[in-house]
Amino acid sequence: MIRWRAPVRTSLAIGLLVTLVRAAGGDEPKPSETAPPTAVCLDDDDARKGVQARTFLKQHRFELAPEGGLYASDLLSSSYAWGGSLAFYFTEDLGIETTFAMTPVALDVDKSLTAFFGDSRFTEGRGVLGLAALVWSPIHFKVKTSGESVLHGDIELAVGGGKLWNDTAQGFALQAGPRVELYLLRWLSLRLDVRDVMLIQEAVGETRLTNNVTVLGGLGLWLPFGF
Repeated sequence: MIRWRAPVRTSLAIGLLVTLVRAAGGDEPKPSETAPPTAVCLDDDDARKGVQARTFLKQHRFELAPEGGLYASDLLSSSYAWGGSLAFYFTEDLGIETTFAMTPVALDVDKSLTAFFGDSRFTEGRGVLGLAALVWSPIHFKVKTSGESVLHGDIELAVGGGKLWNDTAQGFALQAGPRVELYLLRWLSLRLDVRDVMLIQEAVGETRLTNNVTVLGGLGLWLPFGF
């Protein structure tokens, strides 16, 4: 009878186990033989779009804008206004602007006072509003049209001062307000301008600080045209 020593039996058991493991894994492909993973295809709508460059540049350009709209007076009667502005932009976000507008200056309640007292206590006339402002563009946006094209635009803030040339106005005025501008072409834009013009006015014996709101819309012509 053959007697196996303990070390010999242990070596045979380990060798048999290694042989079984190799046999069991012999059908598995090696890493070098496996095909690369299939790339996942994304639809165009799912693809992430990168940052798009601006199609309209304002830096070192002038904007000439004829405007018209409403002059809502605080102390006097509200009426229409028309005029224009000229701006120059040092950068894409910062510029300076001058604005001139004309509006009728009237007081509707004076007609009732004239009928009661028999004489007019207010002289109607025309007011010329001159303003200067620093324009800042903190928000840039894009609008998709029905024709699948994209239009760029800015939301701007203007702060400055000026004067209303009329007998009812006293001293200088402060003004501030937002503007929305949409760039239609490389030389043309559509704009809506809202300003609060604060100044001291006197009419029919009353003198106080007034808030006069101008809402003006117009077209901006950008110079030079072929920038």
